[in-house]
Amino acid sequence: MNAVETNRLLLRPWREEDGVELQRLFNDAAVRGERNLPPDRIARLAEGSLRQWRVNGFGPWAAIDKATGSWIGRVGLDELDDWPGADKIEVGFELHKAWWGRGLATEGALAALEFGFEQHSLQCIISVTAAAHAAARRVMEKAGLTYRGTHYWMNPEVPVVWYAIDRAAWKASKSEANTL
Repeated sequence: MNAVETNRLLLRPWREEDGVELQRLFNDAAVRGERNLPPDRIARLAEGSLRQWRVNGFGPWAAIDKATGSWIGRVGLDELDDWPGADKIEVGFELHKAWWGRGLATEGALAALEFGFEQHSLQCIISVTAAAHAAARRVMEKAGLTYRGTHYWMNPEVPVVWYAIDRAAWKASKSEANTL
């Protein structure tokens, strides 16, 4: 099934019915950020999440709060087919605003990195956000990714930054954490 549990989250593979929750999530302008996400685009994101689980054996998870059973967002690995770089597997995280500031995005991102490197032997995982999105950049850094550059992608008006971590750096950080 490929569900993963962290201290506070149940991260389970995407289901068809999660599309309704994704629409609700992206109806919030704070979550959308500077992205234009009409309903048909959100539906394609939900369908793509299902497809990735079927094709890759991984994809975005539905993030469920273990304490309440609430659907709180989408976290996990996401294949960015149209990303201009060679590495196209992203760790992404979008949570309902009520759940921000609790470290849950970082907790989910760390679980996704471990899943990608340990279960799927990925060699490099990236993460992309709007350059002005300071909170997302902090999550990326807390998860161990490092800044790699700025691009204009999808929206020529909004610069995005991308961060990455390769398998060797991730393994080294795990070894270092285990010796502390």
